[in-house]
Amino acid sequence: MTLDVFTDDDTEFHTPDSADHEWAETNSFAITIPEERVMAFFYVLVRRGLGVMLNDVSVFGGLAGSRAELLYLDSRQHLPAAQSLARFSSASGLSITAKSIRDYSIDYVGLDGVEAHLDFAGLMEPFDTADPDHSPMVKAHDWSADKAPAHRAMYANHFDLTGRITGTLTIGGRELEVDCVETMDHSWGPRPEMEMRSGSWMHAHFGPDFAVHWITSLKLDAPADTASRLRHGYVMENGQVYGLTDLRLEVNRAEGFPMSIDAVATDVRGTTTVLHGSAVAGGPWSPYTSTVLTAAMMRWTMLDGRIGWGVVQENIAYRQLNKLHARRWTDPLKVGAL
Repeated sequence: MTLDVFTDDDTEFHTPDSADHEWAETNSFAITIPEERVMAFFYVLVRRGLGVMLNDVSVFGGLAGSRAELLYLDSRQHLPAAQSLARFSSASGLSITAKSIRDYSIDYVGLDGVEAHLDFAGLMEPFDTADPDHSPMVKAHDWSADKAPAHRAMYANHFDLTGRITGTLTIGGRELEVDCVETMDHSWGPRPEMEMRSGSWMHAHFGPDFAVHWITSLKLDAPADTASRLRHGYVMENGQVYGLTDLRLEVNRAEGFPMSIDAVATDVRGTTTVLHGSAVAGGPWSPYTSTVLTAAMMRWTMLDGRIGWGVVQENIAYRQLNKLHARRWTDPLKVGAL
């Protein structure tokens, strides 16, 4: 499948004149350095209706039980909004330049000598989660951001893009080389903080020629083998993209953290990919205070013995957790609450 919907113009803002405090535009980049068990995020959310911007740079150096155990955390909620999303430098020290819809540079000069200088080169065309020609999971309904329900509208204007990232990350007085395959995303539309639903965003990369990516919804009170439901996803093979038609997913968690994952993904060709993932780094990641967000760098294996790596993120809404676990002081303690 050849994807050619988004253009270079889509690296810029899409803010309508009617944008209010709920309108948001995001960019999300991640890197993995498997030999160091290091994973880092560079996340941007802009609310131009308010004139503010969130920047989050988080670096994990193993399995962390709390944010206190992260190698590095620079999370700023209310920076002045960037004037251009395609090229900006913020007060946090983060600069992102879109060279094209597929290619980006990420530079960060932060606190305590932490720096990153990275280039992202897309290995495919952006995957449109709202286009049935890209994602077979798109239903026959109106995905326009002004008519869809809030949680659907967040994916009405959204693309995922797998690419190769090269450069350096300096932390703890060491300069680490970065050369990995990872997946970024970009979205725009209404993003009400209390309307975000539980779900996951996961991918497994086996070099520049093969990757699997998926987004799921997550039902918190369902058994592990039925809790996740495929919303969108793809297999990228030799630069060609094949939308997912089915996903069987089992996530084994400890204290809400994804420790291991078994996945069976089927694409439009009828080809099935079987994966097993084990977490080697990660922990809590909190760009939003209304959700519990856990992230992991997974070591993935395939049936043919290939080994890959990729970021796993699970976003669990407190609004849903409260409905399951809320208690008064007189109520019995509910075991398993996050």
